[in-house]
Amino acid sequence: MAIQFIAYGNLEALLERMRRSSEVHGPVCGDDGVVRFAALTPDKLPDLSAVRTLLPPKKYLLHPQETILKYSAGAGYQLPEEPCPPLVLFGLHPCDLAGINCLDRIFLSDVPDPLYAARRSALTLIGLSCTPDEFCSCHNCCSPLKALSDLFLVSLDNGFAVSSGSRRGVELLAAMMDLVEEQEIPVPEDTRSFFGQDVLKQAPPELDVDLPEWQEFADHCLGCGACSICCPTCSCFDVLEFGALDGNSAIRIRQWDNCLFKSHAQLAGGASFRKNRAERFRYRYLHKYRGFGPMSGIPTCVGCGRCRTACPAGLDLRPLAERLEGERL
Repeated sequence: MAIQFIAYGNLEALLERMRRSSEVHGPVCGDDGVVRFAALTPDKLPDLSAVRTLLPPKKYLLHPQETILKYSAGAGYQLPEEPCPPLVLFGLHPCDLAGINCLDRIFLSDVPDPLYAARRSALTLIGLSCTPDEFCSCHNCCSPLKALSDLFLVSLDNGFAVSSGSRRGVELLAAMMDLVEEQEIPVPEDTRSFFGQDVLKQAPPELDVDLPEWQEFADHCLGCGACSICCPTCSCFDVLEFGALDGNSAIRIRQWDNCLFKSHAQLAGGASFRKNRAERFRYRYLHKYRGFGPMSGIPTCVGCGRCRTACPAGLDLRPLAERLEGERL
C-alpha cells in the first residue's frame, strides 16, 4: 500500500521545521540514565528507543502544583493570567496518547477546566509506535480510551510511516511535504490497536471489601505514592487556599494528591472514608480497572508499566486484575 514515508535522515530537519513555530519536547535520556520529557534542541535529539519516560505527559496539562485562582478585596476571585505558547510533544507512545484522552474526558467535560483547556488547545501531539516490554500490559488489557494524535509515526527499518489524525496534523504534514515521500511498503500494526476498544455493557460484579488480596497488597505497600505520580491517568488533586497577611488577598492552589495517602480521604476532625491502607488500596484498584465519576465503567489503566517500574516494593497489580476482571481485560 502507498504510505507517506519520512527517512531517518530527515528527522532532524523535521524537528527543526516544527521548532520554527513551537517549542518541541520529547523523550530525552539524561546524564543519570533517566528518560524524561524535555526540550528537544539541535544538539539534543529524542530517545526513540525508550519504552517509557519517568513521568507521563500529564505534567504539561495538569501541573504538579499551580495557582488556579487569585483573590483581592477589590476584584474578587480571578483566574491567573498564564501564557500558553504553542508546544509540540514528540514521540508519545499510544499508552500516553490514551492517557491524555482520559484527562480530556475528565477536564474538558461539561464544565471545562479553563487552565487545562488553554494548555490542551496549545498542544500538538505527535505519536510514535513502540514495542511493549515485560512491564507493559497494553496488549493484555485492551482499553476504550483512544490513542489520538495530530500526527503518528510508525517506526520502519529506515524511517517512519507518517499519518495525520486531525486537521492540525493535516496542516502540519502539508507544511513539510518536501521531507516526505510516497512509498509502496507494508506497515506493521502498532499498539494503537489495543486502544479505542468497546467495553462490555454488562456491569461486573462488585468487588468484595474483604478480599484478602487488599490486605496482602497493603502489607507490602509503602504508601509512597510513586504509582500515582507516574500514572498517565491519575488526576486526583487537593485544593488549598492561602490568605496573605494583609487580609485583602489570597491565592488558591491545586496540587497533585494520591489516593494511597492517609490524608486523601480524611475530613475535618480526623474522620476518614478509608481508614486503613487495605481500603485505600482497593480504592486505587477500582479507579484503575473499574473507573468512577465521569469515567464510571471505563478502566483507566493504559498499560504503560510505569507503576510497576516505579514501585520500590515491586508490587504488580496485573495478576490480580487478570483474575478479577476476566474477559473484561
